[in-house]
Amino acid sequence: MMTPINDGEANLVLITRHDGERLYDPLLRRYITVEDLYAWQLMAVPITVRDAESGEDVTARVLDAPDQLH
Repeated sequence: MMTPINDGEANLVLITRHDGERLYDPLLRRYITVEDLYAWQLMAVPITVRDAESGEDVTARVLDAPDQLH
């Protein structure tokens, strides 16, 4: 199960990044890994990662630099 956000055409999985490194899926109510994000990408699931404090879209940053996440 993923966090769907109805944007009119597709379900978007919205993930929040906490403390600059932890990824949280509010629908699953658990922290997830970058590997989860990669798996969803392979399944063509639209993903957005937002910083919990600023609301900034950090999707590309998270996917491009997974070694910065714990």
